[in-house]
Amino acid sequence: MTSPYLALGAAALAIVLLVLVVRLLVGQRRLRRAQVAVLGVHGERDIVSHAQDLEEQVRNLRDAVQGLDDLLGHHKAELDRAFSHRAVVRYDAFRDIGGEQSASIALLDNNASGLVISMIHSRDYARIYVKELRRSVPDRALSPEEVEVVERALVGVTVPPAQAGAAAPAGPPAAAEPEPPRPREPQ
Repeated sequence: MTSPYLALGAAALAIVLLVLVVRLLVGQRRLRRAQVAVLGVHGERDIVSHAQDLEEQVRNLRDAVQGLDDLLGHHKAELDRAFSHRAVVRYDAFRDIGGEQSASIALLDNNASGLVISMIHSRDYARIYVKELRRSVPDRALSPEEVEVVERALVGVTVPPAQAGAAAPAGPPAAAEPEPPRPREPQ
């Protein structure tokens, strides 16, 4: 008499176990799909080696970014020394010659260093003067036109101080040698 009950209990237990096996298979399939999403189709690696590979890739990427940052800093320093600010002032150097034939040109970098080139034109000759600026301090006294061209070139530029706490003047230095007088033609 207990045999039919035992058979019924065994069948119920078999059904419960079958349901559990199906649930485990479905869970394993989901886990495999998730593992393929993380590891790729080459699922022969385990998650630890995959994490180590990812860590190495991140380290390599970090090194590459550091190298690019160093290169960018180098290029930025080079660009600061490039002539990126310029201006031209045309004027009449002599009373009897019109048409603003004389000119001054400023070619300056981001540190307000560079060249001021002046071309003085008269009927008989033309002269060229070249003066150097370092952090907006000229090596020789500037004429009024040269001061104007430097100011025009430096519009909107903040000049970094030459030394800590010292601001560089925009005009000529006090001890600079004077510019030779411009020749005037007889009237």
